[in-house]
Amino acid sequence: MESAEERAYRSIIDMIVFHQCPPGSPVVEKQLAEELNLSRTPVRNALKRLVSDGLLDSNKNRGCFVPMLSRRDLDNLYSFRMLIECDCAKKAALRCSAVDIKRMGLLLEEEKLVFHDRREEIYLVNEKIHLAIVAASQNEYFEKPVKQLIWRSQLYLFFFDSFYMGQASINNEKLPDGSFKSCDEHRILFEAIQSKDPDYAEQVMKEHVTATYELLVQTKWH
Repeated sequence: MESAEERAYRSIIDMIVFHQCPPGSPVVEKQLAEELNLSRTPVRNALKRLVSDGLLDSNKNRGCFVPMLSRRDLDNLYSFRMLIECDCAKKAALRCSAVDIKRMGLLLEEEKLVFHDRREEIYLVNEKIHLAIVAASQNEYFEKPVKQLIWRSQLYLFFFDSFYMGQASINNEKLPDGSFKSCDEHRILFEAIQSKDPDYAEQVMKEHVTATYELLVQTKWH
């Protein structure tokens, strides 16, 4: 059975995914507790987790809020992703076990099904795939920064990827579907890690991160 904190956590994410909380908007503990019919403690704990994960920001004056999305932030985010995740993929190719390979293979099958059904929770599978690569790297210091980077990246996808925008368009042009490309790129990345070729895995991850970055730039800042 889902705990009150987990329910609050998932509910807040859903509010962001479905654009009920746009960038810059406050996420108020008291209001959320009332809307979800929960006490404030699990809501407070959920908010702390989301700040730690990188999906929300917080300061003393404003409390919790959805981060503003900007070109500068996007550039900084993806340059750091490039640095961290390429090395992570390289280490995963060198150190992955049979258990790691099986786990990633199952996650790719799950991602394919979720994408085919157009289910918004594909972001959860995306997180699992990237954290499975972390696990395969056998370097626990990758976990926290990669998780934060993935969640902050998801914010941009929630608001600018057609998968979450209901096939929206800008200037009558259909938005590119980054989630579709990611599914294919994840498969290639899995094959690179499975082949235990560290340089190839590093290159594929670089191409994956670059492709997502370029899609977001094209969508919002073209």
